Order: sequence, then C-alpha cells, then structure tokens
Amino acid sequence: MARSEAAGASDAIWPGFVRHQAKVMELVLIDDHPVVREGVCALLSLESDMRVVGDAGDIETGIELVRLHQPDLVLCDLTMPGCTGALAVRKLCQECPTARVLVLTAHDSLECMRESFTAGAIGYVRKDALRVDLLAAVRRAAEGHHAMCRGVSDELTRNWLLNAGPAPPAPAEALDPEDRQILRLIALGVPTWRIAADLRRGVKVVEKYRASLMRRLNLSNTAAVARFAVRSNLLSHEEVDQVVSTD
Repeated sequence: MARSEAAGASDAIWPGFVRHQAKVMELVLIDDHPVVREGVCALLSLESDMRVVGDAGDIETGIELVRLHQPDLVLCDLTMPGCTGALAVRKLCQECPTARVLVLTAHDSLECMRESFTAGAIGYVRKDALRVDLLAAVRRAAEGHHAMCRGVSDELTRNWLLNAGPAPPAPAEALDPEDRQILRLIALGVPTWRIAADLRRGVKVVEKYRASLMRRLNLSNTAAVARFAVRSNLLSHEEVDQVVSTD
C-alpha cells in the first residue's frame, strides 16, 4: 500500500484523527567561548525536541537574539566581556523580562548561585554537569520550573543542612550515648523498627523514647534532627554526604 493510501486508511478508521508532533523548544546560547558554544549547540541539537536558534559571544548580541527569536529558554554564562557575577543575567532579565534564563557556568560558589537566582535566573547548571542533568534542567526550565543540576542541588542541600534554622537548642555534650546514637540513626533516615532492632528494644519503647527526645530538643521533624546532628558533629563527613544524597 502506498504511503498516501495508508494515511487515508488511517484517517478513515479514526475520523477526525490529527497527527501532533511534540513541540520543539527554541533555545539561545550566550557564552564568550566559541568552543563551548559549538559543543553545547551540537549536544542540544541531537535532541529531537530542542533547536538552537541563535548563539552569541557577548551579552549585547545575545539580547538582540532573544528579542528577535523570543526563545523558550536562554542558556547564559556568568562571566563574559564587560560582565561579572550575575550582571549578565540581571541585564538580560531587565532587557527581556519575559525570557527564561538558565545559567550555564563553571562557577559553583553559593554566592554566584544566590546572585543568579536573585537576578532573575530560573535555573543553574555547572559546566561539569552530566549530559543527562543538563538536558533535564533545560527541559524543566523551558517549562517554567526552577531547575538545577545534581551538583548544584547537592551543594545547596548541604549548605541548608549546615546553616539553616536556629542554633542547636542543646549542646550535644549534654546528651548521653544512647541519645546521640538514636539522633544519628534518625538523621540517617533509619526507620523506628530498625532502630529498635539495633538497640534490642521494643518498637513502642523506641517510639516513645524518640518522641520524648525530639520534644526535649525542640526538633519537630526528621529534617530538623538532621540539621542538629550535622551541626553538633554527630555525623561523619561520609554520613553527611549520605544525608545530602538521599534528601
């Protein structure tokens, strides 16, 4: 059967059937390194739902491209001629207020991340991110959601665990060994039944002990226990990484 005949037969079987193709998101890339632009453009162009409609090596040219193409997403570096920190992002967001900007940079400091989001960025991806993380962030940001690569997410979570919230309500030195052990296990996400098995206690006994301990320390949930354990040095560096990776 000829292709046209097959199409006609299909339409006859499904009246009103219309073939829809997935929307192709249009992207603009702004980076002052030609090799980076060529590599990222080549990578993105391999995806059937992505199309790079323009790339630029400076922010002024990039703004012109964004105004011309009205892309779904702009990938923008932080450091370019005449721009440092989040200045490029701020300028781009001011000149093109409807643009969604995903920062793609080698900078991984918390200050750069904070400044970028404050300036108007919707996402932040490091240039050493895995390909799958970059593509996932591009798709998420293009849909209007905040997006980060795994390395950035881990760094922000680690910072939150170490610094967020009030100071520990009680010094860890004031806790007895069993208190410290149970707090560590709670922070690591160990379920109550497993804690009971490790301590050779009944589940109900451990539940009451756990509730009493958290109430005494004014810790309302597992996240609060994790912060307390990290800031009180109840966890090793490896265990802190485990808490971050499972957050």
